[in-house]
Amino acid sequence: MIKVPRGLAGVSVADTGISRSSPDGTLLYRGYPITEMAAKAGFEETAYLILNGSLPKKGELELFSSELRRLAPVDGKTLGVMRELGSGANPIDAIRTACSALGSFDSGKSVSERETSLEAKMSVLAANSLRVPRGQPPRHPDDALRFSDSLLQMLTDKPATEYERWVFERILIFYMEHDLNASSFTVRVVASTLADPCAAVTAGLAALKGPLHGGANEAAMEMLLEVKDPSMAKEYIGRAVKQGQKVIGFGHRVYKEFDPRARICKGYLKEMTSRRGDDGLFLLCEAIEREMWERKRIPPNLDYYAAPIFYLLGIEVPLYTPIFAASRVFGWMAHYNEQVSENKLIRPDSDYVGPSGLSYTPIEKR
Repeated sequence: MIKVPRGLAGVSVADTGISRSSPDGTLLYRGYPITEMAAKAGFEETAYLILNGSLPKKGELELFSSELRRLAPVDGKTLGVMRELGSGANPIDAIRTACSALGSFDSGKSVSERETSLEAKMSVLAANSLRVPRGQPPRHPDDALRFSDSLLQMLTDKPATEYERWVFERILIFYMEHDLNASSFTVRVVASTLADPCAAVTAGLAALKGPLHGGANEAAMEMLLEVKDPSMAKEYIGRAVKQGQKVIGFGHRVYKEFDPRARICKGYLKEMTSRRGDDGLFLLCEAIEREMWERKRIPPNLDYYAAPIFYLLGIEVPLYTPIFAASRVFGWMAHYNEQVSENKLIRPDSDYVGPSGLSYTPIEKR
């Protein structure tokens, strides 16, 4: 057996043509730099690229977008499953349970249609993952709007400017794919068993829930709300470092100098706060970032700067990870299809370090 580092750090376990992140701060989507996609592409165009390996022609993009709109509505049975969980349900738990139910409700469809149905419906499940378990009426997608605009409209009652809608779409593009992260690897493990797409995505959602992965954006916002003022950043970070606490929103397995997505989002946040005439939240983020770099040389990641943008858009904090899921599902489906196209069951070995040679003792003699 080959002994590998814990957490598989630095170990390549698959060949992929989907995306590549590098320690020097570069990120490619099917060969295109993330800076290029953020500046010039839309969400549906990027999703098509991630799923199919090439940028779409006009007719291909129109057909893909229309299919997403057609398959987006979620039926009452699926929403009813979410409602039964009650107001105390974690939104990701609600989405995961609904996604698992879709595995049965959509079982008669082809694999391709089931995948597109999942991709389309995830945005609706995400937007309703807090509302429906609370007993509130569901919100439905607007088929006259682009994917990102429809999702933002379902998420909040607060009107957004054209620039803010554009920024929200960029963040969805950033969350769409990031090579072999925890949830995508989980999806590939399940796909390697030849389980259906719903099963794989259900597992991916379970992995996404953790605060070291998808849940980090919520934790980052909660930290910002706790610190409140830039003048408190030095004390807060100093105490966290002294106590050995992990500061959520900082650090990345790949990026050591900077996360390119965070760097771009920082600029978006600065522009948004400037346009609103109140740069307090930006200054707070910058103060904490500065303290973390001076003390630990750890840069912020995407979650750190995406969270305050979601906050300014009026989106409730528990919905931040569901937004991640609404975008990442396209990456998951790309990994699912890449895995099954040249499949081999993912089944690593382990070193047993427990006892051996024990003799069974009847319960009455223990």
